Amino acid sequence: MKKKLALFALMFLTTLAFSQKFVIINVENLKDTQRLFGNQNLKIHYYNDDFVLATTLNGFNAAQNDVTVLDNEAFAGNDAYHIVYCDKNNQDSYISNVNKNLQILYRNDDLLIVKSIEGTAMPFKNDGVVAVFDKEAKLPVVTRDYPVITEENPIIREMMNQVSMDSLEAIVQFLQDYGERMFNGTHIAQARDWVEAKMLSYGLETEVQEFHVSSWMGSATCHNLIGIQRGTLYPDTYVVCGSHYDSYSWSGLCPGADDNATGTAAVLESARILTQYEFEYSIIYCVFSAEECGLYGSEAYADRCASEGMEILGYFNNDMNGYLNPGDEIHIDCIYPNSVQPIGTYYMNVGSVYFPQMQIQHVNLDYGDSDHTSFNNAGYMGIYPFEDVNHESPYIHTSEDLIGNSVNSFEMSQRYTQMNIGCLTELANPTGEVPAIACNAPQNFFIDYPIGKEMTSLALLWQAPEEGSTGDLVRYDVYRDMNLIDSMEDELSYIDTITVGVTALYHVVAVYSDGCEASTDTLVGEGIPHGIEENCENTFAIYPNPASEMLTTVNNSNVVTEVEIVNMVGQVVKRFEISDKKELNISDLESGVYFVKMNGVSMKLIVE
Repeated sequence: MKKKLALFALMFLTTLAFSQKFVIINVENLKDTQRLFGNQNLKIHYYNDDFVLATTLNGFNAAQNDVTVLDNEAFAGNDAYHIVYCDKNNQDSYISNVNKNLQILYRNDDLLIVKSIEGTAMPFKNDGVVAVFDKEAKLPVVTRDYPVITEENPIIREMMNQVSMDSLEAIVQFLQDYGERMFNGTHIAQARDWVEAKMLSYGLETEVQEFHVSSWMGSATCHNLIGIQRGTLYPDTYVVCGSHYDSYSWSGLCPGADDNATGTAAVLESARILTQYEFEYSIIYCVFSAEECGLYGSEAYADRCASEGMEILGYFNNDMNGYLNPGDEIHIDCIYPNSVQPIGTYYMNVGSVYFPQMQIQHVNLDYGDSDHTSFNNAGYMGIYPFEDVNHESPYIHTSEDLIGNSVNSFEMSQRYTQMNIGCLTELANPTGEVPAIACNAPQNFFIDYPIGKEMTSLALLWQAPEEGSTGDLVRYDVYRDMNLIDSMEDELSYIDTITVGVTALYHVVAVYSDGCEASTDTLVGEGIPHGIEENCENTFAIYPNPASEMLTTVNNSNVVTEVEIVNMVGQVVKRFEISDKKELNISDLESGVYFVKMNGVSMKLIVE
């Protein structure tokens, strides 16, 4: 009996000894994490796949858990603890450089956990610090099943096709040009007002959420920007995407093109397109401040959403999507904890249907964090599609985070934005019919044969399409024997090399922003030796060439034939008929290069 009493006393004292302490508890798997969340004597503040940070309450039994005490009085004299991502090799130098009021509570191979009496802890590098507040975290739950996508929705594909690389680049350029967007800097308010104006121009309900930050760089009142697009059937159920718009640099300017003007551009471009449509569920577009000093902005918003009981089906983070490692194909590293695997599976499902050739993989990030974590800890499903955990932009947090070196692929930014749109809209459920799409083909397509000995080239020429297409003209695709051989944005001609004696089939396709494509007729091109004049000898001739006032045309076929003179953009400027020889007054033509066409044959004419 005495032994039992002694053991009970020891357990009682152990329980009391762990009351109100700030602790770290290592976990092996999701079941361990779920078990800890079910412990009524533990208040969990933060979790990931490796550990939880918590305050012990009366009745907590330390003997049943792998517990390390970090602070004997939880949150005594400090508003937050901070996780600083710093690898083991650099921890001593980091510690020696930080202020004296910073206490190191814990360290492993990847990170430090610190307590600062004066604001936040300075990050070591990159998105390297997370603030942990005296708030109770929640495990995410799925409130409604994620749809299983088996085929493309044509309305959603139409939305994706509207994502413009030019639009994304314009937003990144504008934000980059501020020079810096520090959360307490001189330009952050201007950037905030500009983003809000963009949201208002899209017709969104907007809100500016105010919160306070005290950091090693000073204190500031900061602002999140929230834009809401109300759903038609379920306006109080939300799908959310977000990014942070602040930037940070270790020295000098912090233009923040990739980190994180690219993410902000993805959110705004998504809003520009999706506000043209209606959805059953509401969509929220968030732009957060003070991410770089500890995820303060997203924590303030996600915590408020949870306290208000908002039903959020999923959060999709946009942070750094513009740097493609040279030689790599466009791909996505999807970052999320195991507790939100359902939304990660959903993201990969959307990608497999709309972009089946693109690699998407679930990865862990052990050297930084982003705003999805704030939503995860508030009890919401959230993920972070990222450019590459092994080859991210090497220029972020420097004055070289600029378009060109740090943002080197707006095609990749386009793809990430398209995926953001796909995931939002498959959940929000678009209403209405497939919008009407129509487009016009290039006009007056013909083939010209340059005159010259041993000629092995030919010129494809066409005129711009008529107006009235539903989308904006993006480019022309040139095909030879049904294979794409080149693309151009503005040119109305293409020179192809062809072997003498060989024939090929050519056509040109006009490609539009809404995905519509329209083709010319297919023409036969020939590799003709010694030039077209010899090929048409005794049939058709023109002289003099060059000409200025009068042009003589000769038709030796003894058949009345229509002849056209066409300018360089394919417009017919003169049309007439001849049976043998005819003189034509061309004094009204401007100087330049023209083509004289008869029976599908074209000859170059120079007017002086």
